[in-house]
Amino acid sequence: MAQNKKQKQKQEDKVEKVVQATPTIPDSASSEPSSELENLKEQIDKLQKSNESLNDLLLQVADKKQLALYYQRNKEQIPPEVKLRVIDGKVVIGWRTVKDDVYKDPVSMKWVEKQIIEVIFEDGHTKQLAYLDFVRMYQHKKAKVVSTLTNSTDGKIALKVQTDDGKEYTLGVEYVN
Repeated sequence: MAQNKKQKQKQEDKVEKVVQATPTIPDSASSEPSSELENLKEQIDKLQKSNESLNDLLLQVADKKQLALYYQRNKEQIPPEVKLRVIDGKVVIGWRTVKDDVYKDPVSMKWVEKQIIEVIFEDGHTKQLAYLDFVRMYQHKKAKVVSTLTNSTDGKIALKVQTDDGKEYTLGVEYVN
């Protein structure tokens, strides 16, 4: 009988150990995955908004020549919608630098900038402006890219675009955005 009691005691100890080793799942654990998912979703949304604002910033400050070269190398990545520059109600289809003198005045020790560009409008007329006036005066007008044209001799890309009012323009990729 003493042996029976010892065997029963051993079995009870084993059962007790198994019960103690079984983990208990708290009620709050079932709600944690959904809150974690919500936190991850919020983080992804924040990163996406950050990326969009950074992309907008980079497009605004981008060197237009370098952007044009990039589009020449990556033709499939031209955006479906671009922005044209407009001055006095006329669309600017191109510009060129006429004068670009930047130097430090030895007397006053100030930087002097004499920059003049010639702007070419949609109607063929041209106008010479100080670069700072040009930057200050132009406004943007959205246009959809209708087609992409590539010059076979030098590989430069031109875009055929259409504005909301139905007018179509053909201009080099460096003169958009």
